[in-house]
Amino acid sequence: MSLHADLIFKGLKAMMISSAPGTADTPRAHLLNPMAMECLRELGLEDDAVRMGVTGPPLEYMRWCYSMVGEEYGKIYAWGGAPSTKADVVSSTPSRFLDCPQSYLEPILLRYASTNGITCRFDTELVSFEHDGKGIVSTVKDRISQNTYQIRSRYLFGADGGRSVVGRSGGFEFLVEPSGGVACNVHFTADLDRRMSDRDAQLHVIMKPDARTRFGIAPIIRMIRPYTDWMLVAFSPGLKEDPFRHLTPTSPELLEYLKEAIGDESIEIKVKRLEPWNIRETVADKYSKPGNVYLLGDAAHRHPPAYGLGSNTSMQDAYNLGWKVLYVSKGLAGPALLESYSTERQPVGARLVRESNECMDRHAAVWAALGMFAETPEDGARQIAELSQSTEAGTVRREQLYQALEGKRREGESFGFNMNQWYTSSAVYLDDEEPRAEFAKDYILDIYISTYPGNRLPHAWLTAKVPSKPVSTIDIAGKGAFCIFTGHGGDAWKEAAAEISKSTGIPIKSYSIGWGLDYNDKYREWIKRREVGEDGCVLVRPDRYVAWRSKKMIPDCKAKLQHVLDHVLSRDQLTHANGSANGSV
Repeated sequence: MSLHADLIFKGLKAMMISSAPGTADTPRAHLLNPMAMECLRELGLEDDAVRMGVTGPPLEYMRWCYSMVGEEYGKIYAWGGAPSTKADVVSSTPSRFLDCPQSYLEPILLRYASTNGITCRFDTELVSFEHDGKGIVSTVKDRISQNTYQIRSRYLFGADGGRSVVGRSGGFEFLVEPSGGVACNVHFTADLDRRMSDRDAQLHVIMKPDARTRFGIAPIIRMIRPYTDWMLVAFSPGLKEDPFRHLTPTSPELLEYLKEAIGDESIEIKVKRLEPWNIRETVADKYSKPGNVYLLGDAAHRHPPAYGLGSNTSMQDAYNLGWKVLYVSKGLAGPALLESYSTERQPVGARLVRESNECMDRHAAVWAALGMFAETPEDGARQIAELSQSTEAGTVRREQLYQALEGKRREGESFGFNMNQWYTSSAVYLDDEEPRAEFAKDYILDIYISTYPGNRLPHAWLTAKVPSKPVSTIDIAGKGAFCIFTGHGGDAWKEAAAEISKSTGIPIKSYSIGWGLDYNDKYREWIKRREVGEDGCVLVRPDRYVAWRSKKMIPDCKAKLQHVLDHVLSRDQLTHANGSANGSV
């Protein structure tokens, strides 16, 4: 859905089909990190998402407890809640973390797409597709009328989830590890508003070492709306069959299980839905196939919800691909530009799949410290009691729990993992650079801000000479165009960009930052982060990634800028079609 919104924003005609009857009716994916929020910001949809989402204390913690209202074993900051993470977020992006469930976000994206010319067809199933020499012919079936018809397109994007028809039929190969077991989402309502004082958290992990849970181990109760709407996620590691498969939303056994997890037998509960799923560790080895067939999102990478990066990574897949499709479609770039999509995004997905499963394994350390692996409930009670005892065993147990919860901080404070997505591909110009230095800090926890090509454009607040509402460098870049940032003495870069844009049709915006120029550096952030001289330049791609930089002004800067753009856009492939890679398109 986000791809179609992005494509229409960039002026392309597209059709979306979905076998579902409508937008998501369960709040599966929910966490939006600032990088995904920046994508919505560009579309003008960030404020709409914020109005439908949740921020603040209900989002910013994860806790372990005997029950929702029972004893609390420990708590960590999460999703922008930690003081250090708050500082990193403020310094690196104009956006913030948000909890906006899929069932709330998709209607926002659908409204944007459908009111701007995108054809959206639900209850429509992709049966098969083939190449006929002129393009892609997809055979689809209307699940209501049962009629079958064909759609001709230049591109086919498979964002069709873990059971992707595009992935199976398109000959994609996947790197697959054995399943980690099964899980089940139980969506329910229960008014806990008066019971949640000092229990703010997005995730509540229920740990009952003195009682055998009926289903799986250590269920997690997720806040959807504070504090009435919830989802319990029950994990059953090692199992192949869902233990909830015989239950219905009104099964007494299920309702009793939920009341035990909440810790209040008197609470009124209404189960809306049970949704089983498998714990996967799967990633496509390539995200594209010859003939303009592409995978995005869960169709390309499948993993547990640790780190909360599933939908975020999907949106960033779309953001990376959208501008490349636009430029190739309009004859501004050669087809090889599209090959950089897989080159840049597959390593991101592969790392997410690996780290998410390793993060799930770290849950086990907390389970062990709290006696969840005890052979009997009595032994579990003994182990948990050790936490309060002034004994050698108590000392060991407390240290075990401390270390386990410290390990889980990597998930809650993982802003580096959100932000540190660095690209190396033909769509980045590195010939003028030394090899990238090894990142000396923790990739998961710490952020890397740099204009080194292949990195995100650094955020800095800018303002006009007369104080006015500040705008971010993130805000003035993107929007389907390349962008040049320069400073005092850099006018030649702007003139070169304007001439190249006029002769080639490549949209290039140019801004000078500094005293008396287009924008003032409001908090002196840009001068600290640009890593080039005042008369140098930073060239930014339409997806707000740095394509190239020049530390200073150089002779014949127009020729150099044209050469860089030709490289980044694979314009040598346009030579035969247009007579010259530098000519009009």
